Amino acid sequence: MATGGAAQLAGACGLPDAVRPLLWLAVAEAGWIAARGLARHRGQLRLPLSDWVGIGPPAEHTGVLTVPLGLAVVATGLSVQPGAAETLGAGFLALAWLTAVVLVARFALSVTRRSTTSMSSTASVDGGWFLAPAALLGAGIAAGAYAGQAVGLLADVLRWATLLAAGVGLAGYWAVAVSAGLAVSRRGLGQGNRVLWWIAAGCGGLAAAAAARALSAGGRPWPSGVVAAGHAAAVVTWSLAAVLAVPIVVASMSSLARSRRIVRAAPWPPTFSTAVFALGALATGKVLEAPTVTSVGKAAAGATLALWAVTATLHTSRLLPSARRRRPARTTDVDGAPMVPPSAQAPQTAAMAAPPG
Repeated sequence: MATGGAAQLAGACGLPDAVRPLLWLAVAEAGWIAARGLARHRGQLRLPLSDWVGIGPPAEHTGVLTVPLGLAVVATGLSVQPGAAETLGAGFLALAWLTAVVLVARFALSVTRRSTTSMSSTASVDGGWFLAPAALLGAGIAAGAYAGQAVGLLADVLRWATLLAAGVGLAGYWAVAVSAGLAVSRRGLGQGNRVLWWIAAGCGGLAAAAAARALSAGGRPWPSGVVAAGHAAAVVTWSLAAVLAVPIVVASMSSLARSRRIVRAAPWPPTFSTAVFALGALATGKVLEAPTVTSVGKAAAGATLALWAVTATLHTSRLLPSARRRRPARTTDVDGAPMVPPSAQAPQTAAMAAPPG
């Protein structure tokens, strides 16, 4: 997601030549992540259907929401590429909508069940909850990107899908924002991963961008009342995201500094959230015709590319030593004599690596 977001903002930062390489890198990352996930969890593919359809607590359903969101981001980027790339993006769009509908519905059902069995339904709210409306908003933006290229019935379906996703996503964003505000007022940010709250500011920007995209989707213009409501929703939502961004970024940076997670694991959520916050600022600036807001969007776009470059470097630096450690060990000594492998029962005396932060 972070690479796809950086690709969409490279042009706004005066780096149009970086758009295509970043976009295809995002496509490659999507394929690699999918293949790696299947390899890691291949045992789970043999589980009975009851295990797959079971509904757990909300925390079990948030991380997987990055799948439809990432697919939507890549689809949006591919929509402006010629030839086979555009067709590939249409496939990503279909997958984004399919996974978004299924996974968001499962998350909503999990939240509903918890609220009926718990006295405090907002107790478990964290920044990851914003991924639910974000998945719908991303799918809506991707549909809007293809609406202007379609004709006939398909164009109308995409336009309405864009409007529907923007409306439901906006409502979901505000519902989660209110729940999160209640949760934070009662117990603070808690002791969990505070970087997750960065998603909150990013989701607000994504909601503003989705509203703007819905109003500008190809085809017949929307009624004036719909346009006015969409403009107001985009401006108010992005304004709230901008206000919340300051304490969220400060708390997240403080958390990263204390845990050193920025060294042990590249913090992709801040990068992507900054990207969609920038997209929302650019869209809001265009709606308001406000150069100041547009300048904020360009500044956030530059910060996104800087964050992407830093975290990509850190992530690569972590992968290279891991690859060297995975090389097969020598089976013979320097004189060619076979080496005796250590006993599986022998205690390991080497110090264990520190757990990830």
